[in-house]
Amino acid sequence: MLRDYQIEICEKVNEAFKAHRSVMVQMPTGTGKTMVLATLVIKILKDERIKGRSGKILIVAHRRELIEQIQNTLKKVFFFENSPVPSAEGATAHISVMSIQWLSRNIDMVRKKPDLVIIDEAHHALAKTYQMLWTAWPEAKFLGLTATPYRMSGDGFTDLFEVLVDSWSVKRFIADGWLSPYDYYSIRPDSEEQKEIDSLKKRGADGDFQMKELREKLDVRPSIERLFESFERFAFDKKGIIYAIDIAHAKHIAEFYRLQGVNAVAISSKTPAKERAEVIRTFKDENRIQILVSVDLFSEGFDCPDVEFIQLARPTLSLAKYLQMVGRGLRPCKGKQCCTIIDNVGLYRAFGLPSVDRDWGTFFYGLKDERIKELKNNDLNLNFLGLHNDSLSDGRDENLVKIVSHEGMRSQFTKLSMAGFERRKKGKVWVWIDRTNGVEFDRHPKVIYYRGMEMSTADGDSFFPRISSKWIDAKHGISRKALETQVGDGIGWMKLYISFAMPDKVLQLQAVKPNLARIYKDEQGKVFLQQDPDHAPICEEEAGGRKAFMTLCDKEQKAWEETKKSIRKSSLKYDAKKGWWQLPEGSIYRHRPVLRKRGFVELLYDGDVVYILNIREERFMPYRNWEIRADERICAIGNKLYFCKEKDMGSYRIKKRSDDFRMFVVEERYPNRNPNTMEFDEFIIINEAGKKLELKTL
Repeated sequence: MLRDYQIEICEKVNEAFKAHRSVMVQMPTGTGKTMVLATLVIKILKDERIKGRSGKILIVAHRRELIEQIQNTLKKVFFFENSPVPSAEGATAHISVMSIQWLSRNIDMVRKKPDLVIIDEAHHALAKTYQMLWTAWPEAKFLGLTATPYRMSGDGFTDLFEVLVDSWSVKRFIADGWLSPYDYYSIRPDSEEQKEIDSLKKRGADGDFQMKELREKLDVRPSIERLFESFERFAFDKKGIIYAIDIAHAKHIAEFYRLQGVNAVAISSKTPAKERAEVIRTFKDENRIQILVSVDLFSEGFDCPDVEFIQLARPTLSLAKYLQMVGRGLRPCKGKQCCTIIDNVGLYRAFGLPSVDRDWGTFFYGLKDERIKELKNNDLNLNFLGLHNDSLSDGRDENLVKIVSHEGMRSQFTKLSMAGFERRKKGKVWVWIDRTNGVEFDRHPKVIYYRGMEMSTADGDSFFPRISSKWIDAKHGISRKALETQVGDGIGWMKLYISFAMPDKVLQLQAVKPNLARIYKDEQGKVFLQQDPDHAPICEEEAGGRKAFMTLCDKEQKAWEETKKSIRKSSLKYDAKKGWWQLPEGSIYRHRPVLRKRGFVELLYDGDVVYILNIREERFMPYRNWEIRADERICAIGNKLYFCKEKDMGSYRIKKRSDDFRMFVVEERYPNRNPNTMEFDEFIIINEAGKKLELKTL
């Protein structure tokens, strides 16, 4: 039985064929394109029969597994005059399923010209071998099916297909339960793995990374060991697929995993057909194989809903390859809570999350140089959001951060799928309205993610949470700089606050107490209390009342002050050989120290205590995570301001600052004097780059 979206897409295709000869259909990976194909075949053959014609349909695929999948689906759903559909290569019945490889050599052997040619995985159709089909059968109609109408070259598909029919967004499929929610882990932008990938300069004939350079950089023991560490940390008891660089890399990964006691099998197009079929059957049906390691054999047309994790060990410059790979894990299955995606090669930074809304029409019609540049700039909005915030990192793995969690994803997407953007004329100009928050834009906005929270932006500089609230409007955007420097549980700006624990609620700051506790109210006047920015706000009743909560915060603040005193008296030292921070008597810290960067600031984490390593004035001073805000130029700690280029010259004392951390009013800096114990009468207005704009005397 067809699902609602499959019925909808079939109706759209039938309508499109009334006006066009060739139609391309886009449906996300895992949403049943083959079932749609079979249904359209039934409809077309019935129509031809009514007209008194036999009708001839040719289905073209580029892999044996795809051909078998299509044949099996047709046999399950299609009976014409009580006979199963004959569907072998070269068949002369109403329907033939053939490989493009066979057709490229034997197209003259196709005796009866097809009335309809269906191209599966049609994003490959720009290859010359496909183009000859249009030349050979100029009277036929053509239907292309793909999850990703995208070419790395930026070329469109309009020389072959006249129109694109696209299905729902990935968000809506997840919201309605047709695709699985997911957890997404990615390497940090300042990790050694990301630096290694960023250093890749050579390109292959297809425009993607050169295989030789990939092998030299990534098919090495340390890299494979890190892959296993990530798998062990996030997906050890899950069934999944790992995507490798090439066949040798796949074998090396599988061998290493087996040495660790994990049943992993490398499989490729070079694997003998019978052996490959048996491995796939065992993986699907018997669960005796936990992991399949492949190059891209399972990036298209592979149907195994109980795949619980995808590990990306293969960098690519192709959006299509990325989405095909991660899409293998998004099929829902009974008992499957979510899919875990482990991105060990930083593809998130290039392409965004699998559920990001994409304008497939733009890719279908082709990208000119300037349009490619514009889209890449929009993608950059995804690169800095979340990844520069090291509070996302699980302290047990310093190189991987959790970008988004499956928890609450379905309900959040349900709300978002109901409200998109509306184009409306205002006076003489057209504007775009975000129907979620009511914000008005002068051009079509983009949607980006920040730690699981959707935001709309038209310029990449001002961001608006997609939440319905009287406090969210065009005057209350969050600047890029403010997002880059966010730390803690949520986002704070202009006395507003959104907790990641309550992403659908906007709170307004009422007061900050001496013990650093914060008091908020929501739109209904309900009071929320927050111990500090590292903790989520809780309602006053849940906290046991304001008085009890403040008493708790007083105790926590006092305990922290005692901790700072004890640490400052300890005279820390760093053992570079062992990588440990030690006390004078040699005792080791209670947690494994983790080195990270936040902007230009080098940090060392020991549990909840954070130390700054590369600002002389702050060395060995203990802080909490949320107290340090930094980017590549500035660092603000309380009322102290440091600039990267002057980090060894001491701090300025901040009197006031703009909400977006771009402008500061500071006291003039005097060398060798403590700014916290002096009073000044000269103040400087200074920008984020450290340029002094104005001097004021009070």
